[in-house]
Amino acid sequence: MSADERSDAEGVDVTVAIPTRNRSGLLAKTIASVLAQSYRDFTLVVSDNASDDDTADVVASFRDPRLDYRPLKRNIGRAGNFNRLIELAETDFVVLLGDDDALHPDHLAVTVAALRSRPNVGMVHTGCTIVDSAGDTLVPHARPVSTRAPIMFESGRQFLERSMRSGWTVCLSSANFRREALVSGGGPRPQDGVIDDFPQMMRIAMGWDFAYVNRPLALMRAHGDADSSELGWFTPDGFRSSASVPEMLHRHRRNFLAEANLPAHETRRLARIAERTYRRERLAHLSMCALGGDGQAAVFKGLASELRRDRRLWIDPRTWRFVIGQLGARRLRDSLRRAIERVRDRRDSEPPDWQQESVQP
Repeated sequence: MSADERSDAEGVDVTVAIPTRNRSGLLAKTIASVLAQSYRDFTLVVSDNASDDDTADVVASFRDPRLDYRPLKRNIGRAGNFNRLIELAETDFVVLLGDDDALHPDHLAVTVAALRSRPNVGMVHTGCTIVDSAGDTLVPHARPVSTRAPIMFESGRQFLERSMRSGWTVCLSSANFRREALVSGGGPRPQDGVIDDFPQMMRIAMGWDFAYVNRPLALMRAHGDADSSELGWFTPDGFRSSASVPEMLHRHRRNFLAEANLPAHETRRLARIAERTYRRERLAHLSMCALGGDGQAAVFKGLASELRRDRRLWIDPRTWRFVIGQLGARRLRDSLRRAIERVRDRRDSEPPDWQQESVQP
């Protein structure tokens, strides 16, 4: 029985769609997390992008009528596989879940309720827990939205402005879409690369509002084989993005504003925000380099390169706060080193305890 036939027969209103290729070990955990949902009215579609490992056997090991396996004979690419799943989905709501991620048992129940509460909401997303390849927690609750409210509704206009200010607007695997809204966004495009969900969300926001549930209801795995691994990596001091990320995000923002049918004054306003964010993101990358131990010489060499490329950085207050912070940190390190050396010298100049005890008054 096909996914849409089951939907009609059983009143299913959610499709959880998993695109996969040669990741059978993690895929098993992802499937198990979906089948353990407290909300039961869903179908799970796995689109296998021509895997040559044991993916088919792993999927077959799950004896659940809600699971629909759709293998491909040839690799159609990441974006092609996502778009295939959007076309296969016949339900009101769709979750696009990474094959290395997972859902909390209450994810569907909470996000479906939020979608049903307001018909103008095209997508509900949540916070997420980030773990490493061994399953150890790196970030217990990563929040793409800064709020204390248990649930926050965000207009499409507000989301677009946030997209101009932030490079991480949504944890994709946590998002539950109204299918109509997902289709209106046009799906991911191959030319958009790894961050293809970023411009897709902005296109959806042209006609829909969003909602954010302030709970970690999805799990994201950070590992070397992840599609997003080329964007950066997690360190004890936080996420360290690659040098190319600010440029990619800026290009997505510019391209979106060039294509979007927005009023001219709104396009200019968002473009100004995007330019300020671009400068801030480049400085943030240099800050992470400093925290990562690249050394001040390398950090200031990078800053000099940025200043030559963009003269507006000279008049940006963040630039000088960054410089002062770096110089202040250097002075603090030098002071601590001198203090440690003084203590060490004093200790070395004193006789050992056993000699002090043997000295007679």
